[in-house]
Amino acid sequence: MSIGSRAARVSSRVARGLALAGLAWTLAACSTTGRSFDTSTMNRIVPGQTTLEQASRILAAEPEHVYRQLDGSALAGWTHKASLVTDAVYFRRELWLRFDNTGRFQHVVDRVNVHGETGQAAEPLSLTEPVAASLPRAVPADFPYGPDFGDGPVAVYPVR
Repeated sequence: MSIGSRAARVSSRVARGLALAGLAWTLAACSTTGRSFDTSTMNRIVPGQTTLEQASRILAAEPEHVYRQLDGSALAGWTHKASLVTDAVYFRRELWLRFDNTGRFQHVVDRVNVHGETGQAAEPLSLTEPVAASLPRAVPADFPYGPDFGDGPVAVYPVR
């Protein structure tokens, strides 16, 4: 075996060792906390309708923090942080949602690097006078067959 080939082998081993040491140092300098969550379908989270369990399914992750209040309401936080080379490159995402005492979503409390909006609750329908006039109305109290007649309330339907 020649001195040149032996030196090449040693050089190759040293290079591999340095590469592994560099990789180990880089991986040791990486850290993540929290859980990654998906906000691409965040518009399915609707005020007054979506529960915490449903929000967890929509975001594809359980919240990292849930703070319950004495009145039964809750504040839920989805957080995900990743750091490369000890804060040289840093990623942070947070989403904090408030749920009322019935467990329904109320509003977004805070967001950091989260894109997308929650859905909108449907506007309540108001009956206009022409529509209300065509609906059945309750029977007056002096009607011969009142609410105690038969097995339920009575309604009068207009005959045309």
